[in-house]
Amino acid sequence: MTSALPSEYQNFLASPDNRAAFIQRYLEARGVETAVLGVEGKRHIYVRLPKGGYNPAFRVKTIIAHYDIVSGSPGANDNSSSVFCLMDFAVRLSRFGGVHNCRIFFTDGEELGSGGVKEQGAFSLASTMQKCGIRDEDIYVFDCVGRGSVPLLGLNILPKNVGLSFAKKINAINQGVREIFSSLGLSWLNLPMPYSDNAGFLANGFPAVAITMLPDAEAQAYMAALQADKDLLRYVQNQDVPEQKIDSLHAKLPLTWRLMHTGGDNISSLTPQSFEIAARILDAIALRKSM
Repeated sequence: MTSALPSEYQNFLASPDNRAAFIQRYLEARGVETAVLGVEGKRHIYVRLPKGGYNPAFRVKTIIAHYDIVSGSPGANDNSSSVFCLMDFAVRLSRFGGVHNCRIFFTDGEELGSGGVKEQGAFSLASTMQKCGIRDEDIYVFDCVGRGSVPLLGLNILPKNVGLSFAKKINAINQGVREIFSSLGLSWLNLPMPYSDNAGFLANGFPAVAITMLPDAEAQAYMAALQADKDLLRYVQNQDVPEQKIDSLHAKLPLTWRLMHTGGDNISSLTPQSFEIAARILDAIALRKSM
């Protein structure tokens, strides 16, 4: 079912080489200004929101969706779904009229992270933000939110030597997302997921969370599989696993994730209700304030 999806969705999927330009045109046609930030060969799109939406007494919330896709895949869920949710969210914020303290980036180069976090476009973006003195803010990454009704908060497995201060910031942002899910009456899960742009920001010392969506049956089956096979967690987080188990571990991933980077990640695989849920989450993040 695709009747409730944005009418421009198919055009976006048909423009794999012009996705950045599409995002800018889509937003600017709705009165939202953008700027392209070139960082180490990546083209990140920054949304310029009215200055009246910010109050320095509260923490800034940077919300991110990567717009790049793997060659040969339509990328309908990964990550056009999050891009469209975030574009429409940017339009709502531009007309909000109150304080939201949200910063929005559409990032480039997330799919390059399979070769290591430092290859991610988000890694160099986060590093550049640090060099510009931007450090004390929360990062919300949306990735693959176009399929299913169960929001999943990515479970961060932090190194044992992480500092207490950073651990507190991570715990605070995670708790904030849990409270948002609960306040919206959503059935949600806190489970490990493949790293997205949150990896690049975490590596640069930013408290970052990743949010995705899964169909209920897939989420429940995935949770049971994690409990039954401890190697599945290592596989999901790109750690070494026995080579002979790779195929069987991959088969235990949710179908939604197995469609990623394939031709099956197409518009017919999406569920319109997912976009409504993601919009509610984004609006709740905008309304949430922390000192």
